[in-house]
Order: sequence, then structure tokens, then C-alpha cells
Amino acid sequence: MRSLEQRLQLGLSLSLLSLFAILWFLGQKSMNELTHEFVVSRLEHDIESLLSAIKISADSVKIAQERVAPIYQQPFSGHYYSVSINNAPAIYSHSLWDESLISPRVKAGGRILQTTDGPNNQKLLLISMGFNKQGQNISISLGEDLSAIEVQKQKFKNRFALFSLSGLIILLLLQSIILRLSFKRLELLQTEIQRLGDGKLIKLSDDVPSEVLPLVQEINHLLSLLEQRLMRSRNALGNLTHALKTPLSLLYQYFDHNVSKEHEARTYVDRINRLMDRELKRARLAGKGTSRQRFNASSELPELIKVVKQIYSHREITIDYQLSDTLVPFCDREDMLELIGNLLDNACKWANNDIHISLTNPESNQVSIIIEDDGQGVTEEQIDSLTRRGMRLDETLEGHGLGLSIVNDIVKLYGGSISFVRSSSLGGLQVKIDIETRLD
Repeated sequence: MRSLEQRLQLGLSLSLLSLFAILWFLGQKSMNELTHEFVVSRLEHDIESLLSAIKISADSVKIAQERVAPIYQQPFSGHYYSVSINNAPAIYSHSLWDESLISPRVKAGGRILQTTDGPNNQKLLLISMGFNKQGQNISISLGEDLSAIEVQKQKFKNRFALFSLSGLIILLLLQSIILRLSFKRLELLQTEIQRLGDGKLIKLSDDVPSEVLPLVQEINHLLSLLEQRLMRSRNALGNLTHALKTPLSLLYQYFDHNVSKEHEARTYVDRINRLMDRELKRARLAGKGTSRQRFNASSELPELIKVVKQIYSHREITIDYQLSDTLVPFCDREDMLELIGNLLDNACKWANNDIHISLTNPESNQVSIIIEDDGQGVTEEQIDSLTRRGMRLDETLEGHGLGLSIVNDIVKLYGGSISFVRSSSLGGLQVKIDIETRLD
């Protein structure tokens, strides 16, 4: 069980069940002892009254019935006594009618408490005590039918069980509501994390429960570090590229005067220069957005086109675009800027004047990107070569390979596909990419 809410629900529910079980056990035990002690106390009081009602004379022993509780006179009333004096036959209460009460004879000072069967299948609590009165050994046994008390006890148990069950259910419901409301704040945190992934937030709010505040603070600290490292990397790349421009310009001037002798070295310098141009373009195309932000084509694509046209400001190139009305932000912003930026850069390199880009989503979890130009295009053999070699052309050479290996890696990252055909509308190269819209 990985859910903290479910684990708390289970743990607290088991604790409540255990608590109510203990209360039920102790309540039943206490009630049984209380009723038992109450009956015993009453029987002991009746024994004292019966003892005082025994009249012993020289020639007889009598019980003054007027001093005995009337309930002992009613047949099968559930209250019975038996009095044994020395070895004489026992004297029974009128309530026994023709029945007898089996009871032990107890010596003076003795006391026996037991349950036994009475008349009419009654269950009796029987107490027997021994006394010495006027030199006579007297054993008195009193029994009381527990049936009426058991009925009342059972009613109490049923009511107690009903109230306990109702209370338990109410407590479980309250517990569930309290936990749900408590974890509701974590759902707000989850929503913020989703918005953070969509690029709508730059950090998480610290208005969270104290238990998860350290985690939120660490995530915000990590985001800050990642953003700083990203900016340092971009700045370092731009600084390095600009720093190498001046030495390379001097080398170009030198090789311009020594072309025949240093042709191979000049080739390597050209290659380094193109690599720097490519990395500088990548840094410019990446923009200033935060990492892990989704690509919003309606706002990002015009800015990207503007940057690309600035790079090729020495040429008169028209770039128009078309977006599907149902298109929503998708994939990672930097990945899409790099993918579309490289393709636009490649199209600008080979286009005569016009470039067209369209983004559609034929399915809810898929986006199609089509970029085409009016350049000279490629032959069927070149298209087959591109497909066969998996678009991993040497990017240091002139041709269609600029950025295509990077494009291919991004397409593979999103489980997509890429195809090259001749544009039917513009006549140049058409590149079509289909990718999944998940954010990895």
C-alpha cells in the first residue's frame, strides 16, 4: 500500500476498532460484576433480615413471617430461601411451593456463592452463609432468579452495541473527511507541480503543510540551480563562440595569402567556424524560457521565426506558418525550439525565397510538423540516402545535414518519425515529423 492516506485510514480504523473492542470487553465485564455484586449485596441484606426473623425457643424454632419480605411468600416468585438449624430438616420459603432448594450446609462464619437450577428451570444465584444464634448452628441459603436481570443486561448490551457501532461509523466518517481535507492541500501541491511542468510557474508555493515544506524548499532550490546552470551554459557557449571569432578571422586572413600551402588547415578552420555558428544558433534559438516548459506554438513560433529571419537578415526570405485550432502546448519547450529551429535554419540555407511551416494534431496525443521550402530540393536518390543513413549526416560539411542528427535524436526521444519528400506546393524539400505529445 503506497498511499499515505490509505495507510493512515487503515491504521486509524484499526486503532478505533481495537479501542471499541477493548471498551466493549471492559464494559461487559464491569456490567456483569456490577449486577452480580448488586444481587449479592441484596441477598446478604435479606439473609440478615431472615436471621433476625428466626425465633428460637426451648422446644421450637419458628420464622416470623411478618418480618420476611412478601416476595418470599409468592409461589415461584424467583426469590427463595432455605434455613437449616443443626441437623433438623430444612425450612423452605413459601415461594418454593412444593419444590425444594438444594443448598449446602455452611458452618458459622462460612460463605458460599454459586449458581444453581431452581424451580421452573430458573437460573438462581445462590448464597449460603453460616451463623450461630443462641447456641444454635444456623445455615441460611437465599436464591434469586437471574432471568429478569439477564433480560435487562441483554437489552443493555444490544443498546450499547448499537450506540457503539453508530459511534464507530460516525468516527470513521469524520476520520475519512478529516484525512481527505488534510490531503487536499497535497493535491494543490500536485496541481502546482503539473503547472510547473507546463511552464506556468517558475517555482512551487511554500504555503504547504510543514511536513512537506522541506521537500518543496529543496525542489525550489533544485529548480533555481538548474536554471542558473542552464543560463551559465548558454552564456559560456556564446562567450566561447564570440571569443574564437577574432582568432579565426586572423587565421582566415593568413590563409587567404597562403591558400596553396595551407589548404588542409584552412579546411579544418572552416569546419570549426561552422561548428561555432551552429552552436551559436542553437543558443539563440533556445531563447530565455525556463527548462521543462511546454512548447506553446502560438506564442513561441512567431518569436522563433523572428530570430531565424534575423540570422538570415542578409537574405530576403519569407516564412509563413499555419497552426491547427486544436493545438495545445506540447513536449518540452527547448526540445521543440531546437528541433523546429534546426529545420528552419536548414530550410533558410537552401530556400530561394519562401518557406512554409504547419503544425497540426491529427490525434489528441500526436503532433505533425511540416516544413517545406522553394529551393532546388533533393533527388530521389538523395532522399533514399537520407532515409537509409538515418539522417546522421556529417554536420561539418555543406549540405542538408545541418542539425539533422540533432533533429533525429529529438524525434526518437518522443517516439516519432521523420520523412523527406519533394514539396508539391513549393518544389523544394519537404520535411514531415510526427511526434507524441508527452513531456519526457
